[in-house]
Amino acid sequence: MFRVITEENEWNRAISSFEKKDFYHSYDYHQVCIKDNEVAKLLLYKSGNTSIAFPLVIRPINGSGFFDATSVYGYAGPLISGLTSHFDFQDWKEQMLGYFLDDKIISIFSSTNPFIDNQEQLLSHMGEIESLGDIVYFDLKQSKAHLKQYSKTTKRYIKRNKELFDIREGNSEDDARQFLEIYYQSMERVGANSQYYFKLPYFIKLLRNHSFFDSSFVFATSKENGDVASGAFIIRTKDHIVQYHLSGTVDAYRHLSPIRGVIDYVRCQGKLDSYNFFNLGGGVGSKNDSLYDFKASFSKKTAPFKVWKYISNIEVYDQLCTIAREKEGEENSNTNYFPAYRTNSYFGTP
Repeated sequence: MFRVITEENEWNRAISSFEKKDFYHSYDYHQVCIKDNEVAKLLLYKSGNTSIAFPLVIRPINGSGFFDATSVYGYAGPLISGLTSHFDFQDWKEQMLGYFLDDKIISIFSSTNPFIDNQEQLLSHMGEIESLGDIVYFDLKQSKAHLKQYSKTTKRYIKRNKELFDIREGNSEDDARQFLEIYYQSMERVGANSQYYFKLPYFIKLLRNHSFFDSSFVFATSKENGDVASGAFIIRTKDHIVQYHLSGTVDAYRHLSPIRGVIDYVRCQGKLDSYNFFNLGGGVGSKNDSLYDFKASFSKKTAPFKVWKYISNIEVYDQLCTIAREKEGEENSNTNYFPAYRTNSYFGTP
């Protein structure tokens, strides 16, 4: 059985049947991520005891009459249950390819989720999988004290900041506005791309979600004057994973690194509430940079972050790449980007 789902209730019913999932797979998160000309679709496949639910964002390739598919920002990929050695990968491939060709979807790109089982085993039967870098996480089921994994610098900051900052958690619209102020300040400081400047409705819609995840802001506030010094937008997928989704720190407090206390609080709370993992993510662009080093100062647990690439119609794909090169010039092409025809402005930048 192969179905394409776009309706909210049907999407949520399909997702709820999977024991392991993340908020990145939810209908609500897809709706806050898609642009006006894009459509979120859940590709549901069932055969025997095996179920696969693959959420994708379908977008037009400007002026071509064709489309491609990508995933939402974060850690997505397919949800999988009941996968065994007897599973007919060929039938799944044929159903997927048939859908892509019928709907003129030329190429497909998806991030993967290190905390969802069997994604690589499934996707390796179509296209290619590329490892971009590592992410850092806490295994909250681990009996060993997590504090022992903290670096000396992180331990020192956390100990001192307990005397300087209180930690509070909230999910109101005022909290969202307060978080945006410090988040934008941090984005300006690092020269972030415009795609990371999430607007207020983005947060409000996620806070009001009533499916299988909970969102909140965790702030470090000054004990001296009550100022918010740092904050993180934390999303907890029930019974499974905590995601350190976004964060920011006020410039005047950066030297005190109050965000370390926020992370420590969320880790402790996640363990108390019996979650499995707390994901801190990786560096900028999945690089092992200074941001990655900061996160690695909390935990020695790492996992590779991988992406999946698939071309369903190589003939049309090559034609689009040729047109893009002719219009923009070979020197403007980024040969490492996928799909290659989107590396310049002719078919629309990513």
